[in-house]
Amino acid sequence: MTYTAKIKLQYDGEWESTSKYYSSYEDGMLPEEHITMEIPAEDLNTIQLFKVFSNFLRAIGHSEVGIMKGACFTAFNESQSEDDMRKVADEFDLKLAEDYGKEIGKLRDEIYDLKAKLSRCQQPDNPQYTDDEMDAMTAEQYKYKGWSGLVPGSVEAVSNGCKCPVMDNEDMPEDRKWVNGDCPLHGKVK
Repeated sequence: MTYTAKIKLQYDGEWESTSKYYSSYEDGMLPEEHITMEIPAEDLNTIQLFKVFSNFLRAIGHSEVGIMKGACFTAFNESQSEDDMRKVADEFDLKLAEDYGKEIGKLRDEIYDLKAKLSRCQQPDNPQYTDDEMDAMTAEQYKYKGWSGLVPGSVEAVSNGCKCPVMDNEDMPEDRKWVNGDCPLHGKVK
């Protein structure tokens, strides 16, 4: 018994001007276009299938970036389980937004600590705390107290349903963050 399978992707496009005036835009349009891709599919894995589909999308005029966005949306969206997204992210050495925020927080704390230690090394006989040591000790105290304790795009906010930008808000001051209108925590109430 022999198993054979094939995949066939087909695009048919026709264009007809509805304008009674000639336009130079019409020079770039083909009146008719037919593209068909057909491949044997008995032993294709999912990566090969996505490659076929991306080749087809490129043939019908989609950009590389648009194709990559589509593939990422397929893998990383709210309908996927977090465990599955994490497995894919780990395989491709990617960070999920939740993990990125945690790492940034750890790095900031480490920077404060290193600045404080360096300051003490440079001024070992100073009987008072240096400015960098004070910054390290009071960093938590100076955090902005607004946003009901959930800063837009922060790890805590995202884990509570925040839809505000994570990376765009990283370098913004605590009291000035980008907020999405449809965010259930920070957006406008309808």
